Amino acid sequence: MTYINPPSWHSLRLRLPLVISVFIAAVLTTFLWVAFRQVESALLQAGSARAQGAADQLATLLTQSTQQRLADIDRAARSSAVLTYFQHPSDTTVADARQRLTSLTTPGQPAVELWDANRQRVLAVTGPPVPGRAAPARLPVADPPSRPGLTAFQVSNDVVFWDALAEVNDQPAAEQKSAPSTGRLGYVFSRRLLSSASASDVIGRLVGSGAVVEIGNQTGDVWTDLSKLVPAPPVDIKRNGVAEYRATDGQRRLGASALIRGTPWAVWVEFPRSVVVAPARIFLTRMLIFGLVFVAAAAVLAWTISARITTPLHDLTHAAEAIAAGNALERVEMKRRDEIGRLGAAFNTMADQVHGVQRELEARVQQRIAELSETRQELDGFFALSLDMLCIAGTDGYFKRLNPAWSETLGWTDSELRSKPFLDLVHPDDREATIAAASQLADGKTVVQFENRYACRDGSYRWLQWKSVPVLDRDFIYAAARDISEHKAADSRIRTLNDQLEQRVSELNALTQELEAFSYSVSHDLRAPLRHVTGFAAMLDKSAGPALDDQGRRYLSTISDAATRMGRLIDDLLVFSRMGRTEMMLGRVDLAALVDDVRREVVSHLNGRVVSWNIHPLPVVRADGSTLRLVLTNLMSNAVKYSGTRPTAEIEIGSNGTPTETVVFVRDNGVGFDMQYAHKLFGVFQRLHSTDDFEGTGIGLANVRRIVHRHGGRVWAEGAIDSGATFFFSLPKTGDATRDR
Repeated sequence: MTYINPPSWHSLRLRLPLVISVFIAAVLTTFLWVAFRQVESALLQAGSARAQGAADQLATLLTQSTQQRLADIDRAARSSAVLTYFQHPSDTTVADARQRLTSLTTPGQPAVELWDANRQRVLAVTGPPVPGRAAPARLPVADPPSRPGLTAFQVSNDVVFWDALAEVNDQPAAEQKSAPSTGRLGYVFSRRLLSSASASDVIGRLVGSGAVVEIGNQTGDVWTDLSKLVPAPPVDIKRNGVAEYRATDGQRRLGASALIRGTPWAVWVEFPRSVVVAPARIFLTRMLIFGLVFVAAAAVLAWTISARITTPLHDLTHAAEAIAAGNALERVEMKRRDEIGRLGAAFNTMADQVHGVQRELEARVQQRIAELSETRQELDGFFALSLDMLCIAGTDGYFKRLNPAWSETLGWTDSELRSKPFLDLVHPDDREATIAAASQLADGKTVVQFENRYACRDGSYRWLQWKSVPVLDRDFIYAAARDISEHKAADSRIRTLNDQLEQRVSELNALTQELEAFSYSVSHDLRAPLRHVTGFAAMLDKSAGPALDDQGRRYLSTISDAATRMGRLIDDLLVFSRMGRTEMMLGRVDLAALVDDVRREVVSHLNGRVVSWNIHPLPVVRADGSTLRLVLTNLMSNAVKYSGTRPTAEIEIGSNGTPTETVVFVRDNGVGFDMQYAHKLFGVFQRLHSTDDFEGTGIGLANVRRIVHRHGGRVWAEGAIDSGATFFFSLPKTGDATRDR
């Protein structure tokens, strides 16, 4: 190599490289600063959008979860098991209500409770404990909320919880739409814990690195990050949007809030501003280093070009051979200004570019490796969070990887499950089918809806439903299983109940036929002796009547009256027995015309009594006209009869109903009845008043119920002692009439 003397200050070899270097440094610095600001602005916008999107998604998930919880509690409150328990508490109804509430319980959560109308707790059902987890924190016993729905978050002993409440009305779910509710029986009360350190970590990982997720009341009084209580964010939580603030530690933070619809809650997702703009600073640092290297290289190059280019061709050849041998950092010092000097400069530039491309490729490879690592961590997180039982099994018959749902469902530890062949856990009766499914997987087929039983640590078995797919080139089987033990048990119970119901219906039909035959036979057999009693009593009155004293004639009159009542009773009993066998002829029946016709018939037997009729407009229904006439005759005659003690009988007839049925009522101002005996009104021979006060056989209302039931409707009554009574019957609007049940 040759050496050159240092140039003087006035030499162009010094001033030109210096001017060029300063210019390049100024341009590069300006470019880097503008680029840094643009990248920082873009990162802040992306961070804001990311925080808002995460907050909206979490709010949507929490909205769906809470609405589902409210719907489940409301269905439980409207269930027949809970209603029956409040109306008729017993060991059986307690068991039914407890079983119904068990479906609302969650492992590791407080009990689901029933409170009566006096706000006293009457029943509590606790979910099963979570294996390996401590029991839930004990919370203070407090009255449930005053109205149905969700409450704001509350805190006790650093535990955040919320309550949900549903009312239990005095009618079962099937009747709540057809008739108004008359009272509240109680409440279904559920309390849920919110604090969970693992849930906080999982949600933080799902949202992103450095993210902080907080949830609390919109009023700002109770806030938590799901692991501990925290102050409410110093922003306006009552509206959705992005905000930025400076924390107490001086660090600026960027976040977004979202209201959880249907609740008094809000969710807040924030990132440290330094984390959001960290890529911009990294970009600036790297580019500054690159710029310094570039400016230095430019200065050296400018110095070299301005100096005397006297580097021999040997140096150029040696450098080219060194680069060809793999030494990419080899350079040449060119001091000549002729073609060889320009060739040397071009050579150096080309070598720098190749080295720069190489470094860029290496940086991209490192970035790709980091992205793949992050993606794997996210997949591992979803694998661990799945409620289904996910696994990877080998073709050697052993599990290779299992998610935590396996241990939670079966009770075995992960190492125990992977240390033995999975066929050892399969129920002996299901192993042959499992082996056949494994053979299908070995052939490359996907097994869908495959079911078998797996052994639990406590010796019991759980039904699992599988979907599997093989990876033949890696000798792996990917599978997902779902615990369907509860569905299996429910199906078995339903089949048993259906069999019992069919048997009961068959027995009931046979008994009904026997009772009808017995009633018909007895009624006919009683007619002959009754005719004898009546005839001989008349003959005795005719032959010996004048000779009898007053007491004898009274005895004879009592015999005749009793025989007459017995005859009417037999006639009514025959009508009742024939009613179950009479074929119904359904057609259009004008209720207004039918009521008017029956009213004229009833009025003809009033013997001067004053009756005020209030008949509202009535619809046209699909029914059997002759039997429906008998229903109205009985109800209207009873209304006239039992209001006979009033100076003016007031009888009102009208209709209402729902989209599926027409309800007709007959109301009077008569003597009424005690509602505790209302269940006896429609029974055969069931009377709430003596025959001395009101005549009758006790068959009329039984006929009413049978006729209405054959039309597919229902009957009921409301009343109070000495305050009148109202009798209701309904007819389906579809016109579908069922047989007598």
